[in-house]
Order: sequence, then structure tokens, then C-alpha cells
Amino acid sequence: MTGTEKKTGGGGVEKRRHRRSEVATIILVSPNGHENRTVVYDMSRSGARIGLPRDLDFGMGAGVRLFFPRVHGSTIVLGAKIVRIAIDHLGIEFGPGQEATIHKLLESLTPD
Repeated sequence: MTGTEKKTGGGGVEKRRHRRSEVATIILVSPNGHENRTVVYDMSRSGARIGLPRDLDFGMGAGVRLFFPRVHGSTIVLGAKIVRIAIDHLGIEFGPGQEATIHKLLESLTPD
């Protein structure tokens, strides 16, 4: 098994493009201009698993903006789309052209 493969509960192997890092941070999710607070559970260079926002009124493929407030510096905003809806979380995929911002964010959220 490589660093981007993970065993699934059913005995199969789930393939990921990028290794996920566990993070615990509060963000704002904004679909259609409505802000919802939620948590990021884990994140990679291509996407994240976030808590299910309280007022979920958007579906698969919906575009969202994720606002990562920073203690020092400006809030980091990433564009993404919803690729999975589960009972307690969303899987989101980051849009193209944000690689440098995502790299900077991951460095600030994950321990060395």
C-alpha cells in the first residue's frame, strides 16, 4: 500500500491523489452568500473533509467558499465544490489555481 492508499472498512483500497493531514480548525462555509460555521477534520492538497454545516441547503456539485480565519494576517479564502455528502460531514474538492494558497494553509495548520 502506498502513502496515498488507505484500507476501507469493506476490505478494499481507497485511492487518493494526495495524502490527507489531520487538522482541527473552525471555518466559515459560504454557499450562495449564507455563512455557516463548521470544522475541518482533515485536508489534503486537493480537498478536505469538513463537518456538515447546520443549515445545509446545497447539494452535490455545489460551489462553496471556505474562509479560514487567521490569528495573524488576512483570512484565507478557498473555492471548492461538494463531491460527497455523508450523514455527518462533507467531502469537498478545491478548485484549480489555488495550489500555492493551499500549500501555505496546510503548512500553517499541520504540525511539523
